[in-house]
Amino acid sequence: MGRFILAFKTFFKVLGNADFANQLDEIVEGSARPKIEQPAPKSQEPPAKPKTEPRNGALTLLEALQREARLLDFIQEDLSSYQDAQVGAAVRDVHRGCREVFDRYFSLQACLDQEEGATIEVTENTDASQVRLIGNVVETRPVSGTLVHSGWKAAKCALPDWVGKEENKTILAPAEVEVS
Repeated sequence: MGRFILAFKTFFKVLGNADFANQLDEIVEGSARPKIEQPAPKSQEPPAKPKTEPRNGALTLLEALQREARLLDFIQEDLSSYQDAQVGAAVRDVHRGCREVFDRYFSLQACLDQEEGATIEVTENTDASQVRLIGNVVETRPVSGTLVHSGWKAAKCALPDWVGKEENKTILAPAEVEVS
């Protein structure tokens, strides 16, 4: 019964659809080739690299301070056995190196351009992140006081991008081995 219905449907479809009639004729005559669907070619994109977290900028800064000022060596050293003059002499090199690093990466500037000791007026519009009141602080504004510290701000933050292996991103200074 199913083939009779199929033949009946096919009869009317051949009458109304020339393309279908041609395809059916090729099948009946044996010249039709079955269509084989080819899978779409897969893209040749390289496999994704495992995502790694960037190195924390604080580690990059510590690395620079160690490399150029030996700051970590100084901080980790037990100073109790040294004379003050020896410590003072060592601090000069650490200070110079740290200052160079800060100048290069941050261009430190004072928050206020006035000389320390100058009288400063603080109004309600003064940015509290740039001026901190100390001493006998009252809630009303304006108030005036003596500038005891000009504060610091970074004119830039230009830490270099770290490049290296993921497993080495916490290395601040490699061990040093002197070969004789």
